[in-house]
Amino acid sequence: MSILNVCVIGHSYIRRLRDYCMQTETDNLNLDPGVFKVSFRGKGSLRLSKRVFRAEILHFDSIPDVVVLQIGENDTCESTNSEKLARDIISVGQYLRDGVGVKVVIIGQLIRRMQFASCQNFNVFVVQTNEHLKRFAEPLGGIYFWGHQGFWRDFHYLGPDGVHLLCTPAEDQPMRKFRRSIRNAVILHSKVLSHYATQKESQER
Repeated sequence: MSILNVCVIGHSYIRRLRDYCMQTETDNLNLDPGVFKVSFRGKGSLRLSKRVFRAEILHFDSIPDVVVLQIGENDTCESTNSEKLARDIISVGQYLRDGVGVKVVIIGQLIRRMQFASCQNFNVFVVQTNEHLKRFAEPLGGIYFWGHQGFWRDFHYLGPDGVHLLCTPAEDQPMRKFRRSIRNAVILHSKVLSHYATQKESQER
């Protein structure tokens, strides 16, 4: 089986993850380079509504096999309709699958923020959006919702700005946990590609 190309796309969380992976020499998400080749497309303040999202972020010269999508938090405001936001995120997944040709799209759970760093009902909308995303993705082949474990009980994982994951020389556990979560999502959901490849090889023999 050929190497699987993985692209991790999203807002500043992904840009910071890329930087962290480079600093810790885990720029391939600690995945076997003989099996996976990982790239990152992270842009601060990225929103679904921004033209740059479709014009640049979702434009590929070489189509990835797997895309991990972490977006939606910056689109959440006091007037947010969480069901519509979830449908908009799902539509991006469908575009990647049907329009671009990505085989597996993994949509990451939106992550909560401190109250002082967000709109009044931000975390309520985030919970609602995640519930909609999970429900909408369930019947869709090739599009999966992924819950990040360890980012739910409290806000100990956030840095002083109340938005981004805590990541300092003294404490980088939240970022390590985020990296591990995305790594696990890639490993789990790429198995379907290995299964199809094995099945195809068996049929060709």
